[in-house]
Parts: sequence; C-alpha cells; structure tokens
Amino acid sequence: MAFNVNSYNIMKKKIAIVSMTLLVGGSFYFTGIYTGKAHDTGAPAGVTGSPHDGLTCAASGCHNSNPLQNSQPWIISNVPIAGYTQDSIYTLTAKAVDIGYSSFGFEISPQTSGGYPLGTLIVTNSTATKIVTSGSFQYITHTINGYKGTDSLSWTFNWKAPAKGSGAVTFYGCFNCANGNSKATGTYVFPATLTVQESATDGIDNVTDAAISFSVFPNPAREQVNLTYNMGEAANVEVNMYSLDGRKLSALSAGMVNEGAHTQSLTIPSDINSGIYFIQLIANGQSTVKRIVVE
Repeated sequence: MAFNVNSYNIMKKKIAIVSMTLLVGGSFYFTGIYTGKAHDTGAPAGVTGSPHDGLTCAASGCHNSNPLQNSQPWIISNVPIAGYTQDSIYTLTAKAVDIGYSSFGFEISPQTSGGYPLGTLIVTNSTATKIVTSGSFQYITHTINGYKGTDSLSWTFNWKAPAKGSGAVTFYGCFNCANGNSKATGTYVFPATLTVQESATDGIDNVTDAAISFSVFPNPAREQVNLTYNMGEAANVEVNMYSLDGRKLSALSAGMVNEGAHTQSLTIPSDINSGIYFIQLIANGQSTVKRIVVE
C-alpha cells in the first residue's frame, strides 16, 4: 500500500488536537476541582454562616455534596467568664475533629448577632493561618501549609477586643473535614460559634453618675433616631454621636429643655455609614451613653 503524505499529516493534526484537549481538560479538572473545591490555600471570605455572611462552605458550587452538619463546640478562648475588656488581647483556638479524616479547613469571623464586625483578628502563626477580608470584615482561615492532620487539626490566633460599649461578640466559624481525595464528595462541613460577653465594669453603657437616663429607638435605626427622657428640672441638654473608637462625629442637638418628659426626633447625618455608634446625652454637665446600630 502506497504511503499517503496527506493522510499522515491529517492524522498528526488529530493526535495533536486530542493531546491538547486532554492537557487542557486535565488542567481544568485539577484546578477546578482540587483548588476551586478543596480550597487548600484557605477559604474565601464570607463563608462562616454568620448573619452577615449568610453562607457556609456547604454552599452550592463548593462543598455541598453532603448536608451541613450539626454545630460543634470547636472554638474556645481565654476570655474570662466576666467578659472582655477594651483593647485587651485574647487567644482563641479552633479545633476540627473527625476520626479517619486527613484534611481540615476553617474560617472564623468575630461579629455582633446583627452581623457587624467587632475587634481585630491577629495572626500568631503565619505558616498555618492567614487573614482574608471583605470590606470592613476580617476572616481568619487556614493556609496551604495548615490543612493536613490525622483525625483532627487545631489552629490558634489572637483577637484584640473592641471599644467600650460594644457588647457581646460572637465568633462565627465554619469547619471542613475531608478525606483528602481532592473532591467535594469527601467533605463534611460543620458550623461552630462562640459568644463572649463584655465586662460589666468596662462597658460604656454602665454610667451610674448621669443626671438622667434615656432610651433610644428604633434600634437599629436608619435616617432618624428618637430619644425619650424625663427631666427633673430645666437644664441645658446636648446630644452627640460618637464612633466606637471614641471620635465625636456629630452634635445632634443642643439647647435648654424644660422640666418633664421629652421625646426628641433627631436626624442621623447622611455621611454616617452602617455600623455601631454611641449616642451621648449630656445634662447638667453629666453624661449618659447608649449604643445604637445604624443600618
């Protein structure tokens, strides 16, 4: 049979096309499944299951081959039972446990029950953990060198407590336990939370020498906030708005107020972003402070 040069060239092109398809397809498989699914380099920001995040690692397109498991007590801290104090630094430990498993991941974020970030996360072991962010939200997660273990794996990090009056803080977490087969089918996702209180002796809400008490509503608020209080005598009353770090943001009102019950409707400045703030009422030179959430 005569050798056909054209047929030979056509066959070479087909082999080249098949080889390229296998190469590219294989690359997509391993990058799409192993890295995209397994997240061995760390979880993407915003999958702790917190009220703000809404998602966990068991979300569609990630580790959703198995349903979200029951919550586990896998986050512990050395915050005293009496509560944290402003600017103090505490150590937290996250530990995942699943017998027979060899790959573990986690992500944790400190937030209020309403989904606002509180405090500052601090990496203490950069080999095993790192911080990822989304806007003003911090998340701590594992690294490429911090996800292998036998039956369990733990990570430690620090947290700097927020300003006075911030209230209770919940550490929302999500843990992955995997069999190391680089596929989503071998993974189980466990939520975990830890709530710590603010020390009563350190809270800005606990002002006992104020001339009067007052209430704030609605809370959370948007464009306006109402104050109600009762004056035992006529006095000059000031209302100010402060940030969590103690910066005065706005003087909401000031003037003489007569004796009796009062309700003031005050406009929140348009340049105030969503978050946690303090409303200060000063009467007769004495101050009372209330915490408020602006949506």
